Order: sequence, then C-alpha cells, then structure tokens
Amino acid sequence: MKRACKVSLRFVTASKQRQISALLQSYRSAVNHYIKILWKFNRKRNAGTLALLKGSRLSERYKQAALKQALDMVIATKKSAKAIGKPCSVPVFKGKAVLDSRHVVVEDGEHAFDLIVKLSTLKSGNRTIIPTKHTTMTRKWLTKPNAKFIQGCALSESSLTLWVEIPVQSDKQDGRVVGVDMGVNNLMADSDGNFYGKDFKSISNKIRRKKPKSKAKQGAIKERDNFIGRAVNQLPWSKLKAIGVEDLTGIKTGKKKGRGRQFRKAMAPWIVRQVVNRISNKASENRVRLIKVDPVNTSRTCPICGGVSKENRKGELFQCIACGYKGDADHIGALNVLAKTFVTLGSLQSPRQRKVA
Repeated sequence: MKRACKVSLRFVTASKQRQISALLQSYRSAVNHYIKILWKFNRKRNAGTLALLKGSRLSERYKQAALKQALDMVIATKKSAKAIGKPCSVPVFKGKAVLDSRHVVVEDGEHAFDLIVKLSTLKSGNRTIIPTKHTTMTRKWLTKPNAKFIQGCALSESSLTLWVEIPVQSDKQDGRVVGVDMGVNNLMADSDGNFYGKDFKSISNKIRRKKPKSKAKQGAIKERDNFIGRAVNQLPWSKLKAIGVEDLTGIKTGKKKGRGRQFRKAMAPWIVRQVVNRISNKASENRVRLIKVDPVNTSRTCPICGGVSKENRKGELFQCIACGYKGDADHIGALNVLAKTFVTLGSLQSPRQRKVA
C-alpha cells in the first residue's frame, strides 16, 4: 500500500524557487494543451499526440508526464459527467505536477535537513537539490517493516507530496468484528451502539452556506475533511479483525424516488467515498479486513424479528411494525451491516439481538 506525506519547500533559496515556478508554469501549460487536444479530437496517449506540443521548454520525459496527467484528467471529468448525467466543459489544470523516478530522486539528507529531493529542471542534464525535513507522518510510515520512499512526488510551489510504499501485511486473525452505518446527521454509528462525528450535520450546513469557490468554502471543506479523519480514527482499530461498511456507490445519483434537487443539494457535502477511503486506509494500516456489503434494507430490517418494511424507519427512530422493537435508526443500520458482514465472512456467529421478555 502507498501513503502520501506532505513536506515543505520553505527551505529552498529564491533562485531554486524561481526554477520550480518556471518548471510548473511550463508543465501546467503543457497539460492544458494536451487536455484540449484529447478533449476535442479524442486522441490517445502515444508518440503522435506527444509530438503535438510545440515550442515547449520541457524535456520529452516531462512531456510524457504532462500527457499522462492530461489523459487522466480528461477521463475522470468525462466519467464524472456521465455518472451525474450532466454536460461538462473542458477542464483546466492548475494543480500539482505528478512526477516519477525519471524526474525525481528522494534521498536521506544530513544534519538539520534530513531529507533531500533532487528535481530535474528545465535545463537539460541539470537537477536542483531541494533540502527539506522529515515530518511526523514520514517518520511514522517509514518505521513500518520494509517501508521505503517511492521515487517520485507531486510538486507545487510550496510543497512536495512524497509517497511511502508499505508492504501489505496479512489481516489479523484475532479480534472483534464490527458493522458501521454511515449517515448524514451522525457521520458513523457502529454495531456496539457508539456514534462518531455527531456534529457532522453542522459541518455540512457550513459548507452549503459558503459562496462557491470562495476561500471560506475551501476552509469549510478542509474542516470537514479533518473532521472525517478524526472521527474515523476513533473507531476501535486495535481491537478489530474485520469491519463491515455499506457499499454506497452511486447514493448521490440515479433517478430513484426522493432523489430530486433538494436531496442532491443536501447530500452534496457528504463525501461517502472519502469516508470509505479513510476507513480503508486505517483498516490496511491496522491489518483489519474491510468488508463492503449491499446496503439494501439495512435501515428497514428489524434486528429482532427480521421483519422488513419502509414503515419501520421514521427519521432517526426505528420502530418495527411487526414486533414493536424500538431503537436508534443508525444503530439498527449498523447491526444489519454487521449481520451481512458475518454472512460474507462465512461466520456462524449472529449479531441478532434477543428481545427482552
């Protein structure tokens, strides 16, 4: 598995900063040039397309990286547009240059600058040495058995994103299994009755109130991302061997009843994939097996009698119309996720509760 770590460029000289800025300006221009070609003419990533960039100061290796990044961006944009059923315009690239071992060498440094990055510049045969420092995250991942830096980076004017490769270890055989239900009000509820991210609705509302593309909105989005990270970290990872989550792919899209404009607007700040990705990363880190289960009827099934009805759930309250069992809807959802997780694991253990007489 691969883990990303951001390190600072604040230690570089003004001269080196100018070299980096010039490189990024040329690189972004190349990516946008290729995007327009790929978008209009539906060309492929080959020597013919590569040669369509004229007058650039970039080396052939940088052009190849720019073409790859342009193709990835075009594919992702068109795929997203198809998923939501809306037309899209030509994307504009303003982000980080994703570079590999042809452009970057990551090495140990000395003394105060214990990390060195050698970066190819616009001048042929010349590499500039970027001094920087290890961070808490780079030290954390590099202490894992057989972990090492991947030779490459994502480059911006102010930082480098480096990647640490960690050999995948086998899943733990000892520990508990827990089911997790993801929601809009409470970010997560588990099958033990614990709730994580109880203030998520207020975070979502804050994002919706901010002006699109404003600094305030970007700040609110960053707050949400940090909130998700903290909530996922609170799950009992050290005690688990497996965790079940709902496969909510496509929850924001489609033409199902009730998924109109107001539904999509309410769901916009809820990044399901981001939550699941964060859970997946923590599961890999802690050797916990991640199980994705079908979400159908997880919020409508009674954990006592097994009765299924849409009338069982009313907002945050679950009350079975067959047996009368009551409970928090998110907790009930997590119990049903756990039941499906056990089925996937092939376990004879049942999470179904017994009704108290």
